[in-house]
Amino acid sequence: MNAEFLKDVELFQGLNDTQLADILLLGVVKEYAKDDVIFEENSPGNCFYVIYSGAIRISKIFDQMGEEALTVLRPGDFLGEMSFFQDEPRSARAVAQEDSQLLEIRNGDLKKHLEAQPDVALIFLWAFCRTLSRRVRETNEKFTALFAISRVF
Repeated sequence: MNAEFLKDVELFQGLNDTQLADILLLGVVKEYAKDDVIFEENSPGNCFYVIYSGAIRISKIFDQMGEEALTVLRPGDFLGEMSFFQDEPRSARAVAQEDSQLLEIRNGDLKKHLEAQPDVALIFLWAFCRTLSRRVRETNEKFTALFAISRVF
């Protein structure tokens, strides 16, 4: 794995090659086989992940209903990032939809790096805000569609 793949990750798109290499060095590559659980809902979150290859299913487990997939993430996507900003348990579960390779970055390591590199921190945080806004918009659109469908029935 080289830093080149990070250029396609929304969080890191504004960084130069040296800055991307520094981010890559913060992480560890982890491999997951299909159906491996990466983390469970309500488990502690001390790192986030960037998908290098494969696919990761984000889901919730509901009593009486079982697993409900919320989304499937692909290479260039990231997951578990809410733990970077909030010291709270995981809000969903992550499972390898297929054999996958992830870059795992510990929150503490990234925070130290961003504190030492304010120019990188600014790029990272703006990209995160754009990503969060996009995800909220997509969620609103899904809820709007579900509401419209429920009114028909």
